[in-house]
Amino acid sequence: MVLSCSHFRVTVEPVMFFYMMAVFITFPAFQALIYSKVCVQQYNKTFCQNLKNSSANMSEYRDEEDFVQSETSHWILMNNVAGLVPSCLVVLFFLSPLVDHVSHKAAILITVGFGVFANVTNLLNSVYVDLDASYLLIGSIIGGCGGSFTAMMMVIYSYITNISADKSKTVRVSVVEAMIFLAGTIGVFCSGLMVDQLGFVFTFSFTTGLLVVLILYVLIWLPDVKPDRQAADDVGCARIMASRISGILEFIHKDREEGVKVFIGLMILVLLLLMVATSGEMDVLYLYVTRHPLNWSTTMYGYLRGLENFLRGITLITVMPLLKYKFHLKDTTLIILGLMTRITGFIFYSFQHTWTMFTGGAVSMFIGFPAAGIRSGVSQQVHKDEHGRLFGLIASLESIASIMATLIFNYVYPASLSFYPGFCFLLLAAIVIIGLFIILWLRIKMPAPNYYGKFDMSDSLTGSNDDLSSSSTVNGINTHC
Repeated sequence: MVLSCSHFRVTVEPVMFFYMMAVFITFPAFQALIYSKVCVQQYNKTFCQNLKNSSANMSEYRDEEDFVQSETSHWILMNNVAGLVPSCLVVLFFLSPLVDHVSHKAAILITVGFGVFANVTNLLNSVYVDLDASYLLIGSIIGGCGGSFTAMMMVIYSYITNISADKSKTVRVSVVEAMIFLAGTIGVFCSGLMVDQLGFVFTFSFTTGLLVVLILYVLIWLPDVKPDRQAADDVGCARIMASRISGILEFIHKDREEGVKVFIGLMILVLLLLMVATSGEMDVLYLYVTRHPLNWSTTMYGYLRGLENFLRGITLITVMPLLKYKFHLKDTTLIILGLMTRITGFIFYSFQHTWTMFTGGAVSMFIGFPAAGIRSGVSQQVHKDEHGRLFGLIASLESIASIMATLIFNYVYPASLSFYPGFCFLLLAAIVIIGLFIILWLRIKMPAPNYYGKFDMSDSLTGSNDDLSSSSTVNGINTHC
């Protein structure tokens, strides 16, 4: 049986959508929970309620507000590190070999399962809100031990690139990327309403139930993707895991066509710069908009993030295929377009007015293009049986980039409050500008890579070689899509 593109079968798209919806609901709610715990522990519930009320947020509360903001930023930093460090190791040395040698489905179930336990700990911290903020680290560590969202992205991108033909890979990856933004549209919007109207207990109960439903979907519906060929040392999980360091080093040092390593390395570097920008924005934005002069509620924050993610998801589903198939734009052109809108959006954010915040969110609607184009491009330069190691390496590097971002911006933001709170967004814009220069250099100086490590001197970034069709075993069914 062959599944063609004319008989498109939904596979991991709902997995990405519902998992990321849970993430997008959890993240602002978790930041708000930290803020509440810090404030209540330092002052009292009445004062904290007044601090959240914009009408009461007058000049006499400025010092207290800056203190709570700084302490919240500190605990966000601690929780991010507590989750990202174990997730980096788990993805690199356990889940990526599991994907390459055993099963994509098993890796998904492990990540979602640990996510359930992490949400339960957040739920308990919501019930006992007077507990010290340090107890939140337990959930972050548990989530990190399952690989968290970096592991889920690694597994799903490996899955979709395995079952996609090279010529349709960019669009298939863009659809998966769109699931992130569409999930964010609903997730962040609902998170604000849930926290403000129904409270933390309901919010984390909802996300826990959502992940349980996702486990049932994976068990019942999702077809598995297993490797076509077994590794020479594939005689058991213990031996596979014991050989991971040598396997990763072999993948990195493997001889490839001239220019391929440089291309892959620079493209991954741009992806890491984007991850630094994304992580820095996520750490700072909630605190930024809840501080004076904006004084937004969590619901208002949800409106902004919902608008952002809706526009970004819609453009990936509609505009990206149109530009690729109708106007035949190169992937580098799409990447450059996305980076330029990202830079413009950050500049608008730095002005700290409600209208500039929403304008920045609307302007940056094409920011999903770079990640989709880069992931598609680098996946076409390695064999499909190396996709687990490739995306595992990328996910681990992204975890390191996230740690760097959280260390930098959770230090810079409190320090910048005294002179220009929007400074962080100007710094984020400068980081993305570096990525833009790298892509422009690749477009001008390097030959454009064709599929699977072959370079074409005259074609676009990802060429048009149809000789290679991507096929993999999905529950014994050969798929070409």
